Amino acid sequence: MDGISANPRTGVFLCTCGGAIPLTIDIRHLEKEAKGMSGVVHASTTDFLCHPESRKRITETIVSERLDRVAIAACSPLIYGKEFREAAEQGKVKGCLMEMANIREQCAFIHDEKGKATEKAAVIVSAAVAKLAATGEKEGDNKALVKSEACSGCGVCLSTCRVSAVRLIDDPGRPGRKVASVDPKMCEGCGACVAACPSAAMDQSCFSNIEVTAEIDAITPVRATEDEGYPNIVVFACNWCSYAAGDLAGIKRLQSQASFKVIRTMCSARVDPEWVMRALSRGADGVLILAGKPGRCHYEVGSIRTNRRMLLLKEVIHQLGFDQSRFRTAFVDSDQPELYQQEIEMFIQKIKEIGPNPTRTPEPGERVYSTDYQFGSGISEAAMRARDLI
Repeated sequence: MDGISANPRTGVFLCTCGGAIPLTIDIRHLEKEAKGMSGVVHASTTDFLCHPESRKRITETIVSERLDRVAIAACSPLIYGKEFREAAEQGKVKGCLMEMANIREQCAFIHDEKGKATEKAAVIVSAAVAKLAATGEKEGDNKALVKSEACSGCGVCLSTCRVSAVRLIDDPGRPGRKVASVDPKMCEGCGACVAACPSAAMDQSCFSNIEVTAEIDAITPVRATEDEGYPNIVVFACNWCSYAAGDLAGIKRLQSQASFKVIRTMCSARVDPEWVMRALSRGADGVLILAGKPGRCHYEVGSIRTNRRMLLLKEVIHQLGFDQSRFRTAFVDSDQPELYQQEIEMFIQKIKEIGPNPTRTPEPGERVYSTDYQFGSGISEAAMRARDLI
């Protein structure tokens, strides 16, 4: 990972979906908000951004505005992600430097209060922009990576990888020592090995620690009062299972409160315990992990690993003084939009019962974790222990 870019040139392209999105989102206000985001040098709105001519204009704008990152604020990445990626690549913006902000299925279609839906859409776009700023310019496809200088050669990643994409090789810089190595042709990009690594030597392109950290920070700003933006809930959703269920909930117009923001990962097993602790430490009122049901996980055993690790993390959260009810893991498959809605609504109600997170309004001089935080230093040693259960 190259780290956060000092001078990104990000373009934000918003879609009205033929007028469907503006029914509950003030798209012009959202465009204005996007223009004011750090690193954004272009923001525009189109009626049908998925149309071939519109995608052609995206490519032309990338070239004319010299954009090096692209955020598409439109529908789900599971629907037109491939087409928008191709449009970006034709403008020489490759790999993970194109990010989609799902303001349609998972915002406009499920929230009928225009003010709250617009506010949430702005946060969704800001999270995408922040993630892009943290994306390395040379970053390619979604694969696991190894920082050899930090690798202890413990082999935890080998036992975690179900496709044997990781192996130990001789470390040329340290005679007699072994270091992990990932075969990119075999790696499926689930990220389970990254979250399990006890020395933080593993990372993942497109869903790196610093990228997801940037998303968390965008979703959990410092609050002036306990009531501001309450409740604010972070949801980690599996790309193949619960995130897809969220899309289907949007298509079916299953209404929910606009109190949660979703961070998509390829697998729930990628969710690092430190991400949960970071969100809570920054004042998130609750963190919900929605994994696929055991036995039906796209990566076969990802959700089982998630459940084991997060059961331990729940105890860690209690030890650190947080109410255990602020954190929950639930299981939702791609064909269960009603369950997706129910799990989120039940969690929001629970958070309302226990009240605001005390850390959402830090005392003067109290540290608030921000994007300069480097993984591996640890929010707490206890949080790191949660990685031990693979």
